[in-house]
Amino acid sequence: MTTTLDDLNKTITDLRDVIASNTNKTGSLDKSTLDLDSMTKTFTTVLDKWHATKTGEAIRKGENAGPLGNEKPSEFAQSGKFAGKRIDELQFTDWLLSKAKAADMPVKPASKELKDTIAKALTATGAGTGDEYVPTGMAATLWNDFFLASRVGSQFANFDMPTDPFDWPLSWGPITFRKGTQNTATTATDMATAKSTFTATELVGEVDFAYNLDEDAVIAVMPTLREEIARGGADYIDKFVMNADSTNAATGNINLDDADPDDDSYYLSAGQDGLRHQIIVDNTSQATDINTTLTDALLRAAWAKMGKYGTDVGRLIMFADPKTYLVSLMGLTNVVTWDKFGPQATTLTGQLGAWSGIPIVPTSAISLAEDDGKLSTTGSNNDEGTVLIAHRDFWKVGYKRKLMMEVYRDIQKRSIVMVASFRIAIGTRGTRSTNTHTAGAFGITY
Repeated sequence: MTTTLDDLNKTITDLRDVIASNTNKTGSLDKSTLDLDSMTKTFTTVLDKWHATKTGEAIRKGENAGPLGNEKPSEFAQSGKFAGKRIDELQFTDWLLSKAKAADMPVKPASKELKDTIAKALTATGAGTGDEYVPTGMAATLWNDFFLASRVGSQFANFDMPTDPFDWPLSWGPITFRKGTQNTATTATDMATAKSTFTATELVGEVDFAYNLDEDAVIAVMPTLREEIARGGADYIDKFVMNADSTNAATGNINLDDADPDDDSYYLSAGQDGLRHQIIVDNTSQATDINTTLTDALLRAAWAKMGKYGTDVGRLIMFADPKTYLVSLMGLTNVVTWDKFGPQATTLTGQLGAWSGIPIVPTSAISLAEDDGKLSTTGSNNDEGTVLIAHRDFWKVGYKRKLMMEVYRDIQKRSIVMVASFRIAIGTRGTRSTNTHTAGAFGITY
C-alpha cells in the first residue's frame, strides 16, 4: 500500500495535535497520558512507506512530478491479460521461469501470451533481447528507485569508483589571488592537496521463491516485491552512510557499543566511517551531549560548532531520528513545516521542515541511543535522540558496483534464491579528527 504526502501530513498533524493537547503551559509533556513510543512507531512506519513509494511508483503514475515522471506508455503492456503491467517486470518473470526450468525445477514455462507481450514491447521500443537483459534492465530501474527513495545518501554527491580502494582528490586547497603587474609573473600558489580514500563494502539481500512457481503468482507479487527491494535498498544506503563503522570488537562500535557485532552486520564497513561516527568518535568537540529536552538555544549551540561552514546555510542539511523530529523539532519556534515551502521540494528531497533555513530530513537511519549517542545491546538504554547537521559538499558516496541481481537453485531448501547486491563506500573531506563541517547533538530527552 502506497503512502502519499497527504497521508504523511495527516499522520503528522494528528500526532502533533495529540502532543499539543497533552502539553502544559510550561511546555512539559504529560507522559502519564502519552505513549510516545507508540506514536513514534506509527510515524516511522508511515514515513518509511512514504520514502519508498512516493518517488517510485507514485511519480510514475503522475501523483507527483519528478525525475521519473515522463515514462513512455511503451514501458507498460497496453492490452490483453497483462495490460498495465510493467514490461521489465514481465521480462523478469519470464527470465525467472526460464532459469528455473533450465535447472529442472518443477515449474510451468512462461505462457505464449506473456512471451508475445514481451516480444511486442521489445520490437516497439527497439530494446535488447538477450537472456541477461532482464535482470540487468530491472536492476537498472530498481537502482533508480533506490536513489529516489533514499533520504540520506541522496543528499550528497555520488560517483562510480573506478578502482577499489579509490583515492578521491577532494580539494586542491585555497588559491591565493594577488595584485597583478603588467609583464610581471605573480607568485604561484603551492597547492596543498587533500584526498579521501574510498573502500567499498558489499551489501547483500536475499529473496527465496518456492519451487512451484507460475507466472500469474510471480506477476501478482512483483509490484510488492519491487517495492520491498527498493525500500530495503534505499533504507540500507541511508543506514550505511549514516552509521558505517569499521570497528569490529567487543566494545567501541557506535551501533553496538557493549558487544561484538555480528560479522555480517551492514554497518561494519570495509573502509571508512559514516556521519554519526564523525561527531561521536572522530571529533567529539563537534557534538554536544545535552542530556535534556531540545531547545532552539541548544540547537544553535550545535550549529555554531560548524564555524564558517555553518554560514553556508544553502548547503546544509539536518537529520533527526523520527521521535526527535516529531516530539522535539516540531515544537521549536524556528521550525517551518513543509507546507510553507511547497510539497514539490518535499517530494524530491524528503524535507519535512526547516529550522533557521536549514532543511530537516527525519530518517529511521538514526536510532534512539544511549546518552553518549551509541547504541547498547540493552534496548531500554536506547531512549535518547540525535540531531546531526552536515555540509553537503564535504561528504561523497561512492559505488564500486551498482545493483546486481542473481538467481540460483538451492536444492537443500528446495527453493529458488534471488540475491540482490551492491557495493558502497562513504568518505569525507579533510582530517576526521579536526573536521568542523559536521556537527550535532545527542542525549536528547523528551
